[in-house]
Amino acid sequence: MPYEILEKRELGSSGSIYEIVLKTPLIAKKAQPGNFVLIRVKETGERVPLTVADYDREKGTITI
Repeated sequence: MPYEILEKRELGSSGSIYEIVLKTPLIAKKAQPGNFVLIRVKETGERVPLTVADYDREKGTITI
């Protein structure tokens, strides 16, 4: 599924918590409160579930 990172903002000073805005129209179109997305850094990597914190159907973006 294609996506594009539009924004990446560090939250706090620990360097381990980020807010990321992704352009992913198919997910944004169907996003609902309480949904999660599964992220993998590489094809064989571990799947990490992250909460969809916000979404914008018109822009086709989600925030994790």
